[in-house]
Amino acid sequence: MTALELNLVPALCAAFDDGSLQLHYQPEVDLHNGSVPAMEAFLRWQHPDRGLMRPSQFMPVAEAAGLSEQVGRWVLRTAVTEARTWHEMASGTMIRPPRLWVNVTADQLTRPDFAAEVEHLVRDRGLPPGALGLEFTEQTLGLAHIGVPRLLAQLRSFGPAIGVDGFGTWYASMSTLDVLPLDMVKIDGRFLHAMQRDLEGEAVLASIITLAHRRRLMVAAEGVDSAVIASRLAAMNCDRGAGRLFCPPVPTDDARMIALGRGRPDRWQQRSGPSAASSRPTSRHAATVPMRAPAGAG
Repeated sequence: MTALELNLVPALCAAFDDGSLQLHYQPEVDLHNGSVPAMEAFLRWQHPDRGLMRPSQFMPVAEAAGLSEQVGRWVLRTAVTEARTWHEMASGTMIRPPRLWVNVTADQLTRPDFAAEVEHLVRDRGLPPGALGLEFTEQTLGLAHIGVPRLLAQLRSFGPAIGVDGFGTWYASMSTLDVLPLDMVKIDGRFLHAMQRDLEGEAVLASIITLAHRRRLMVAAEGVDSAVIASRLAAMNCDRGAGRLFCPPVPTDDARMIALGRGRPDRWQQRSGPSAASSRPTSRHAATVPMRAPAGAG
């Protein structure tokens, strides 16, 4: 580590207890009815001097300092606790909070005690079945040990859904759908750009959606940044989309308002500054995929 990176270690160690390590949450919007059936958790670190940092800015330091496992455990524990909070806040109402998806790293997946950790957290927090989703990158699943299908089935038996993030970025894409017990595939944003460039890219994307649906999988697209893309995805029968068109990842309090149907993502678009304002949809575009209160998790 460089001297500059070394200086981050004490603050990162303290971040587990001082509240500066955070999860932000981004809605996944149903492209057909505008509801928010799911949200995804994103790790952030509010550094006292450097401001809000993304994982790419501090996780290499965490790995070098031997803190990556602790970070992974913190993320999973915090996400499960937050999902439980949403359900407690919705108690006595007709609202079913969104499913909360959390990313799982390759290191976590290969830990012998990972399944036991998930089971303990889900049961200890009293999390309802389907309230949590575990996302793995396609490459992580493809390169993992031969017992992964059985491990994923075991994790599903505890209540969480299982999803593949960044789908289509690895050579084993189609076989992934056939051999693993999955509930959701999330299409990598690069496919959306390919769709804009030529008809061949659009045809590939449409075929992925069709193949996933034939296997009874829900399909989400990440990186949706325009109403034109959202409309084309809806026309191809893509189920959900996430991206700056709807809402960036937001802090806990704002996410709770969205999760309980008390806020619209375009409120938080306005907080993200001039650069985000230039990409914020107009009222006409927002009406293309209207936001509605959460009606069910998925």
